Amino acid sequence: MIEYEIVDEFATTPERYWPMFFSEAYNAALWKALDIGHELLEFRREGEGDSEVIHRVQRLTPKRDVPPALQKLVGGAIAYEERNVWRARDNAMEVVTIPNFFADKFDTRGTYRLEAIGDKRLRRIWTAHCKCGVAFVGGKIEKQVVEEVKRSYRATTAFTQKWIAEQMS
Repeated sequence: MIEYEIVDEFATTPERYWPMFFSEAYNAALWKALDIGHELLEFRREGEGDSEVIHRVQRLTPKRDVPPALQKLVGGAIAYEERNVWRARDNAMEVVTIPNFFADKFDTRGTYRLEAIGDKRLRRIWTAHCKCGVAFVGGKIEKQVVEEVKRSYRATTAFTQKWIAEQMS
């Protein structure tokens, strides 16, 4: 199992970040910029104020070459279902990722939380783990998945910083 953390900063507040994060405009632009196919399967809000909870399920399909170690396993393309539960009270979102290969052998999940760090600044912290219980290749698959997540977060951070500067200023 690999445990990891990714920390980024943005020039906005948590109160402005979350509505942007869940907006259709931001998501359409983000997935296009990252060259990832996106299908929203569920989006449901419950409660309001501090009691608000958002449930979101989306299918994501990165449009890139499959690493050789995974080609036989995925049959062409890597895709995954991302299940999110955001709670206003916690200023955080739980994320479970289910790949289209070895779904019963994977445990990939984390928490995405925001911390205000000053006037109109926040820190986004992704704390997660990836565990693949496939004999002989599990560790290699874990490493490739975590590397892809980190690469994707770097691209997402750059896109989001630009979006905030251009769309929210």
